[in-house]
Amino acid sequence: MPGKLSKVAIIGANGKVGRLIIEKLKEDRKHFDVPLAIVRNKEQVDYFKNEVKIDASLTSIEHSSAKELANALKGCDAVIFTAGAGGTSIERIFTVDLDGCVKTVEACESVGIKRLIVVSAVKAEHRDFWWNIQGLRNYYIAKRAADHDVRQSKLDYTIVQPGWLKSGEPTGKLQPLEKFEEKAEGSYAIERADVASFIIQALLHPEKTARKTIELANGNQPIDEFIHALK
Repeated sequence: MPGKLSKVAIIGANGKVGRLIIEKLKEDRKHFDVPLAIVRNKEQVDYFKNEVKIDASLTSIEHSSAKELANALKGCDAVIFTAGAGGTSIERIFTVDLDGCVKTVEACESVGIKRLIVVSAVKAEHRDFWWNIQGLRNYYIAKRAADHDVRQSKLDYTIVQPGWLKSGEPTGKLQPLEKFEEKAEGSYAIERADVASFIIQALLHPEKTARKTIELANGNQPIDEFIHALK
């Protein structure tokens, strides 16, 4: 049976996926303690502390050093990196999506946190897939490089590569990996709530998900069955 994780930190907690993850962590007090939101401004700190009623640290992934981030993460058992620049400037894509992820790896290693879950992007490894997608090339270059850095670490990482994110109701189901390529190009859509649910299950089942890169799209396989089918 999965054990209790006394503390999970979410980098990018104020994003849509981050907020869904926090809701699920709060709901499951059997396995998780109060999560820690890592956010980039005082308004976000106040929101999480006063309205969501969880711990929050004002530690900008973009402007803080790896040492400062490590200090914020001390005492945590796992870290979820779901920060993103939101497709803004090239500079922010590189400082948030790329170097922010690299600093997270360095921070985890320096304070002995072994478990890291990184939210990347579908088919980040396949340059032919994303090279000509309008407006996404720089984002994908950053994600691909960040994923490579994570894989070179000694952490028990899981790189989650969801398809195009939607904001509807959760389906509770994923496309089986052995049938992933049956998805027609452009239909790798997935509800953000299903990404959050998968991440919670990945935390609970490191024996199935650690040191793996896992692509996600909605399909017809319940998430628990998807997890247990992983090899």
